[in-house]
Amino acid sequence: MLKQSQLYTFIDQDKKFALYFLEGQKLIHDLVLTHDLKPGGFSYFRSTVLSVQLMMGLLKHGEYFCFYIDSESPYFRLKIEMNTQGLMRGMLYSDNLNVAPDTITGQVRLVKFFPNSEMPYQSTIDLKDVAIDEIMNRVLSMSYQVKSRIFISSKSDQSVMIHQLPLTSHEEPSDLDAAFTSYIDPLNDIMATGLTDQAAILKAFEDKGFKYLAGQTVEFKCGCSKKQMIDNVIKFSKTGNEDLFLPGKDVIELVCEYCKTAYRITKRDIQESSSDYH
Repeated sequence: MLKQSQLYTFIDQDKKFALYFLEGQKLIHDLVLTHDLKPGGFSYFRSTVLSVQLMMGLLKHGEYFCFYIDSESPYFRLKIEMNTQGLMRGMLYSDNLNVAPDTITGQVRLVKFFPNSEMPYQSTIDLKDVAIDEIMNRVLSMSYQVKSRIFISSKSDQSVMIHQLPLTSHEEPSDLDAAFTSYIDPLNDIMATGLTDQAAILKAFEDKGFKYLAGQTVEFKCGCSKKQMIDNVIKFSKTGNEDLFLPGKDVIELVCEYCKTAYRITKRDIQESSSDYH
């Protein structure tokens, strides 16, 4: 049985770079069981999840982060949502991704919610023939305005992000590209082994010169509920022109796009919930 996935935070010996390591094998395993995607679609979904989940290391307590790709060429829609408790959910909609695309053209949308604030941070980045690794690097530099690089392992469901820490007034600027180049081979060696045991992971990184700072469990968990589905039906009925119930039918089945849980909603459910709004 696979151990629960973890996001580990390390710092290098010179305290110039933080390193976030995602051991994501259980996370990807759970997504495989939930989403029925063609090989190419799931390959792209996997790469995106392993990239985006590293962003959890940059979230402050209580924040909620949403990452959306609206790709027009090839056509697909991808959603990933996560919070600082390590809970995430994601989905990809596509009918024809038999092969994972090398590049995409479309948009990436970011929404970040803050505790005790009704106004989220929102950002949109246009994409034209951009690869998945480059998408995340653009998000980091353009939306987060930080100096970071992401690398996804081809050998295991693991990934790393090297993040340049803020410099003090007397420090010289660090070269992120040079650090990334020097670190990538030893980090790739670690990920090629597919370690899941925490003690073994910590030792492997310490042997490469990184000090362990913190860890956070990461798991696929959807927050959907029957009440939430009923509320969505009520909102749709107020804005749409279609009746979701077929003629002569008093029940509909709605399926969560993230976790695929099916909910039976009756007209009585709608009526009783609608009365609560008055």
